[in-house]
Amino acid sequence: MKKALFLLAALATPALANDLSFRFSDDVAGLSLNANSPDGKASVEIGANHNEDDDVEIYNAGFYANGQRGRLQGRVGVKGFYADLDGFEGPGLAFGVDLKMPTSDLFSLVAAYYYGPSSTSFDDMDGYRDWKIGAQLMLFENSALEFGLSDIEVQVEDVRGDYDFQDGAYVELKLLF
Repeated sequence: MKKALFLLAALATPALANDLSFRFSDDVAGLSLNANSPDGKASVEIGANHNEDDDVEIYNAGFYANGQRGRLQGRVGVKGFYADLDGFEGPGLAFGVDLKMPTSDLFSLVAAYYYGPSSTSFDDMDGYRDWKIGAQLMLFENSALEFGLSDIEVQVEDVRGDYDFQDGAYVELKLLF
């Protein structure tokens, strides 16, 4: 986790990134970096999440097509993940969408859903599901505070049930460049 955080911090310059996000919940801390293409129609994101209770990590990198329909803003794409779950580890791909619906200049509703079936999960992984629903409040023109409910589940091969990496309320601070 320390190496991933150092790498993300080193890359987080306005020349390379559009936003840097710090996400916190009761037992999970995460960091992600998003960069848009010059025309804004595509983006890439890298991130790392650490579960303090179980001392495990999930790393991700995603490629997305960005778009807008009316006021609805969003992106659709693929998120590659690598889960290191204390004896169980492996990569996989999840497909999904991030949506944002501004209700005013200051407030937006947000939602996201990513699903990775067993056919796109490898090694010890047998599936992935990641969703969130919440609200975003613009603090200033270059920062936002997001809060809501989120769930990240990983299915592990030959183990009954899902591993709940994160489940419950979250708060995310976004620095916009």
